[in-house]
Amino acid sequence: MVKISFQRKKSVLLSLGLLLILSTVISIVIQDNFFPETVVQENADPEKENAELWPRNITGFNGITTIERKPRRIISASVGHDEMTVALVPLERLVAVTKISKDPLYSNIAELVKDIPSVDRDPENIIALNPDVIVTSPYFPADSISKLMDLNISVIQTNLASNIDNQIDQIALLGSIYGEEVRALQLSQQIRARFDFIQSISVDAEYTNKQRVLALSQYSDQIWTAGSNSTEGYIIEAAGGINSAAQAGLEGNVTTSFEGLISMAPDLIIITQPLKFGGASFIEELKTKPALKEIPAIKNNRIYPVETKLFTTLSFWNIRGIEELAKILWPDKLENQSFDGFDPFTTR
Repeated sequence: MVKISFQRKKSVLLSLGLLLILSTVISIVIQDNFFPETVVQENADPEKENAELWPRNITGFNGITTIERKPRRIISASVGHDEMTVALVPLERLVAVTKISKDPLYSNIAELVKDIPSVDRDPENIIALNPDVIVTSPYFPADSISKLMDLNISVIQTNLASNIDNQIDQIALLGSIYGEEVRALQLSQQIRARFDFIQSISVDAEYTNKQRVLALSQYSDQIWTAGSNSTEGYIIEAAGGINSAAQAGLEGNVTTSFEGLISMAPDLIIITQPLKFGGASFIEELKTKPALKEIPAIKNNRIYPVETKLFTTLSFWNIRGIEELAKILWPDKLENQSFDGFDPFTTR
């Protein structure tokens, strides 16, 4: 459990009350696709905004970190953190992102961050960017964190998850780190509404009407699938499908075989691998291999390539994967429904 504590409690209570009032006003503005962070606070000095709320203590996986003032120079060091950070702060406050966030095959914000420097995990390269705060995953090297914190650079490790509830918690945490609580609240409201809409479509369906779905990819001649406790598996179930791999007792992202595919007998197969990096040839192999022809998904020509970045990221963009898969699973209910990005949070 991540805990957040603030100093000057009396001032905080008053300020949070003001934030709730401001949240109501901004919710009306956002409905008109207004970008409050860029327009309203474009010329504001982050260090002077809501000064009574700073400093604040944030408890992450690497312990308690004190943030003295609203960060102006932010580094987020994983794709999931980058995707959430871009939704919460103006781009001018983001001084570096991870390199893969610039790859449109694997990142949902590649176009937005194309002009922002990328950074690796070398402390010297990070120090050169003079960040106020670095937000990263629990896998960031401990020795690098120690070196950075010795130089009074705030580093906060937070978890990433595919579960929508946990993602909303992470958005709230990042909102507190960046001093963007209102914006985090508004983003979370949109995410929850979109998730609940898909649930309203699929939750009432009879179990016998649900389709068995298998997520597949192939790398180095090994077939990979996604069982329980996997991002792809969560998306399948959230969209109203039955995860064939989980039903077979598989957990996490694991290898399988052609015999395994026959045994799992999915009604529908999604290919989460980029088509130009083996996905297309893998689909062709599945369709033409004689031993697989009786698998329902192959027999009925129900193999669907999907956007890798929607099914493998660990951020709220998984909602788009849920929505796209739901359209495949429930065409009669969603045939006229279109799903877009997360305006105004992911447009500039």
